[in-house]
Amino acid sequence: NSGYAANLALLSALPQRGDTVLYDERAHACIKDGVRLSAAERFAFRHHDLDDLRRRLAGARGRRYVVVESIYSMDGDAAPLGELAALCREQEAALVVDEAHSTGLYAAGGAGLVSALGLGDDCLARVMTFGKALGGHGALVCGSAALCAFLVNFARPFIYTTALPPHSLLAIREAFFVSG
Repeated sequence: NSGYAANLALLSALPQRGDTVLYDERAHACIKDGVRLSAAERFAFRHHDLDDLRRRLAGARGRRYVVVESIYSMDGDAAPLGELAALCREQEAALVVDEAHSTGLYAAGGAGLVSALGLGDDCLARVMTFGKALGGHGALVCGSAALCAFLVNFARPFIYTTALPPHSLLAIREAFFVSG
C-alpha cells in the first residue's frame, strides 16, 4: 500500500540466489531495503556513472538487475534513462525503474518519465506511487503478465497486506485522468 512496500515486494522476490542487483548509490531506502531482503548479491554503483555501472555489470553473476529512480528523491535530478536502457540492452541486464517522483508529472495520463521517453519496453518493471503527485496512497508495479503473476504468488509484502479499498482506487483513477 505504498511505494516502499511495492519496491520491497518486487526487489525481495524477483532476484534469486546467484543473481546480482546493481543499484544507484543514491537510491531511496526502499530500494536498498528490498535488495537486502533478496538472496541476490548486491552492489551500489556511483550516482549516474555509466562507466562504473558497466564495470560492475562485467563482473556480475547470474541474472543481472539494474535499479534506479527516474527522478531522485533527495536532489531531484533525473536518471540518464536512455543511456541506462541502451547499456542494459547491450549487457543483457534487466532495468527496474522507481517512478515515485515522476508519476503524475510526465507523459500522457501522468504515466511517468519512462513513458515520456518511450522507454517502457526497455524496463522489466516500473514502480509507480500514488502518494506524491496524485495525492492518494498505494502503489503499483508495472510489468509483464508473467512478472505480475510471479509477484502475486511470491512477493510476501504484497501477499500479506490489505488491498486498497474501492474508493481509493476510484480516486487514483480520477487523479490519473486529471493528469492526462
